[in-house]
Amino acid sequence: MNHLLKFCFLIIFLVTGYEGHAQQKPIPYDSLRTVLEGIYEVDQGIRMKMGAVKPEDMNDFFREMQRVDSVNQVKVLAILQRYGWLPQSKIGEKAANGLFFVVQHAPAKVIKQYLPQMQKQVKLGEANKTYAAMMEDRLLMYTGKKQKYGTQATSMLTEDGTMAVWPIKDPVNINKRRKEAGFKDTVEENAKRMNAKYNPDEKLPAQPVKFN
Repeated sequence: MNHLLKFCFLIIFLVTGYEGHAQQKPIPYDSLRTVLEGIYEVDQGIRMKMGAVKPEDMNDFFREMQRVDSVNQVKVLAILQRYGWLPQSKIGEKAANGLFFVVQHAPAKVIKQYLPQMQKQVKLGEANKTYAAMMEDRLLMYTGKKQKYGTQATSMLTEDGTMAVWPIKDPVNINKRRKEAGFKDTVEENAKRMNAKYNPDEKLPAQPVKFN
């Protein structure tokens, strides 16, 4: 029996020792930087083509953009599931932006899962607080709640399909919050940039809006 117990303890030691060794393997930041920088180029590249798309081709363009986003999400989620939200000082600003944009363009369930990780990195000075505010606003909009920073607009609020800023919580202090989050413009200026109508008294839709 003693020999059996010793053998069991030996197996446990070897297994746990191997797992500990595997967990201590260095994170390949340089390789991840290269991958994420490439993903950033693809994410932004497809969107830079939007202005040249003819109205009759817009549906095909959006389908292609969704395809690109889906491919990018598979790659980025594999990274996030293995390493978590990576600190910007380790991968560089461009790669960090690639991480952000892919999650920002993902479904609500993905944003909900990884926004807390990004916010934690913001507190450590390792993620862009303005981008985190944008992601928080998007999640609030996707879940039918009022946004905090006025970064999100949609055509689903208007009968004619024109863009309108999603309803805002505490609109009186919106520009103060924007400044604290690092935004350089006001909510009014941002609405103009998005070619969206801004109504500080905008109400939430009576019926839930399905975004994705």
